[in-house]
Amino acid sequence: MILKERLMDWFGAGSKGLSYGSGLLFCTALAVSAEALYFLEKSAFDFSLFDSLIIVIVIAVLIRNLLPLPQRIYPGSSFASKQVLETAVLMLGASVNIFQIVDAGALMLLIIIFSVCGGLLIAWIVGHKILRLSSKLALLVGAGNSICGNSAIAAVAPAIGASSTEIAAAISISAILGVIQILFLPLLAPALHLTNYEYGVIAGLSVYAVSQVVAASFIISNTSGHVATLVKLLRILLLGPMIIVLGVMNGSTEKQQTIWERMKIYVPWFVVGFIVLAVLRTSGLIPEYAGDRVQGVSKFLFLIAMAGLGLGVNLREIVNVGPRVALTTATTTGFMLMCAFFSVTFLELG
Repeated sequence: MILKERLMDWFGAGSKGLSYGSGLLFCTALAVSAEALYFLEKSAFDFSLFDSLIIVIVIAVLIRNLLPLPQRIYPGSSFASKQVLETAVLMLGASVNIFQIVDAGALMLLIIIFSVCGGLLIAWIVGHKILRLSSKLALLVGAGNSICGNSAIAAVAPAIGASSTEIAAAISISAILGVIQILFLPLLAPALHLTNYEYGVIAGLSVYAVSQVVAASFIISNTSGHVATLVKLLRILLLGPMIIVLGVMNGSTEKQQTIWERMKIYVPWFVVGFIVLAVLRTSGLIPEYAGDRVQGVSKFLFLIAMAGLGLGVNLREIVNVGPRVALTTATTTGFMLMCAFFSVTFLELG
């Protein structure tokens, strides 16, 4: 009887009249549709320009702005955009091996830390101070373009309290410019006489998302692809520390009464979980195959969360900030490219 009542409440038949179930099912259906379109894209062209995270958020935004949706959808979509999103971030930790930092060497790690921190700062200065974007939107653009694309934007968003529209604007516009980058970046290898290793460093340090790094690097050679993937993974390892730092900055003006309440702002629960899982993965308590499977589940939860975010987006608000977000993204990417070229030219990485 209790189970029946719970199911009725989730799917809209409960006395409260609000249902998580309808919205979650709708977001899940959008996620499955996006995965299917992504599969068709890869099957048709042997590679993908648009990740399924991009596909699902575009679909959700179009539905939200072009079609009338029943109100019972929105409680569940809102739940997906926050709680499901935070759970997906937590689960990413199971795929992170901290020993990769040691294997890459101190110089490479320092370059990546400098590039990531510098990229975030550049995005904030250009986007917020000069172009008058909201501080949160500028930070999302910086996080996505300096670390790991869509996943970084989605992971940082709950820590700084970003809105659905800010998240959608950062993801959609940054991803479009990322596609342009992977089309033209491979032309630099023969033009500048770059070795395969050097090009791998440049691609891994400057390209927006993991899938785009793979597309932009393996087209040159397997060596370029492997180097670029390693550099990109090292950027991803900085995601946890960045979330904590941004959480502290975002919560520094809040006056909380207890240490526990401050900890909830400064170190979000899902970041603690991310770190714990990363430690377990590094120690071997979570085997590599298990970590890969958890990462797959996390990716699908991200799709559901992005669908929820898209259903809360007003397209007109994205259009209003679009050119400024694009310029902020281009500036941040330019900085990452400068760091990459400096590394291979003057520090002789490669």
